[in-house]
Amino acid sequence: MDFVNIRYIGLTLLLFISCNPTEKKENVICFNEEYILEHTQYDTELYIKHGRIAVIDSFIIVISSQQTPFCKLYSIPHNMKEVGEYGRIGDGPNEFIQPLLTYSYNNTFGLNEINKKELAIMQLLVEKHNLSVIEKRRLKADTKKDEEQIFRTDYYFSRLDDEHYVSLLYEKNKKYFSLFDSTLTLISRFGESPVTEEVSPSVAVNRLQGRIATCEGTMIFATSYLPYLACYQIKDTIMEKKWGFFYNRPHYGIRNGDLLFNKSKSFGQVINLKMDSQFIYLLYLDQLLSEFNINQMEKSMANLILVFDYEGNAVAKLRLSCRINEMALSNDGDKLYGIAHLPEPTIVEFNLSKINKSLHNQ
Repeated sequence: MDFVNIRYIGLTLLLFISCNPTEKKENVICFNEEYILEHTQYDTELYIKHGRIAVIDSFIIVISSQQTPFCKLYSIPHNMKEVGEYGRIGDGPNEFIQPLLTYSYNNTFGLNEINKKELAIMQLLVEKHNLSVIEKRRLKADTKKDEEQIFRTDYYFSRLDDEHYVSLLYEKNKKYFSLFDSTLTLISRFGESPVTEEVSPSVAVNRLQGRIATCEGTMIFATSYLPYLACYQIKDTIMEKKWGFFYNRPHYGIRNGDLLFNKSKSFGQVINLKMDSQFIYLLYLDQLLSEFNINQMEKSMANLILVFDYEGNAVAKLRLSCRINEMALSNDGDKLYGIAHLPEPTIVEFNLSKINKSLHNQ
């Protein structure tokens, strides 16, 4: 294998090879349904390039360290009018150094203080037409195990159900996730590598990284740079793997424990992952990994969503009328919201109601 090129994707170093890749002989999954979704653009301009969003009741929450305060609230019924704000970056009381929005549930959402292994559970309150955000409680992960060797500490704490949380990590026994109780005390490590070949810890931490999404006892994992999807479900206090597969043919090579992507064939990147009680949604950048360019909208933002059901079946492709780099689902699943650059950053809306009816009828 010949060394060809080095590119940065986000903060992850990806190495490309030009020949002799490993090619999994998985069947390429076909999506029989495809829909085109037109967007509704709101006049509200977001003064950020990147951020995370969630939907709580009739409000959009936008979290970004590029704005002050870092949490802003927008009213959906009032054409995305800004109606509230919360939080500052800092190391003082009620401040955050690196707040990461990880989940929303009912009128709460989670902010992971990454380097501190903390999860702040925030609550949205509406009282007498007054809107406010309060910190309901803050949990500190208890993960001490003397025999463990951790290569990436726990982060992206997400609510699994009323009694459990899950997170991403990587430790020496090749476990990729953690299960915690309601106090954020470690119950177990679980999960397995998307590839069968031996890779170094640095490769597992960087090139096999991905995103998780959760909904009432079910966790979905999607790798960012390989077309791999897996489902885990809790049974008693054990996370069991329900399924995992490549939904497209991966192209990579292994050399001395290093995973190298094929420059001319490694295709597709998961930008975002969401799920509701029915479906799994992958915001998918359908281009070669080597083509990614953070400074170009068409090379870093996606206009395609892949939809799967809870059994891992391919349901549909959703073609969006504009590119987005973040998405969130309404509570009833009939609306999808995203951050688009048109050309300035703004919130856009896609109507899923007719598509959902069609899919349920099928």
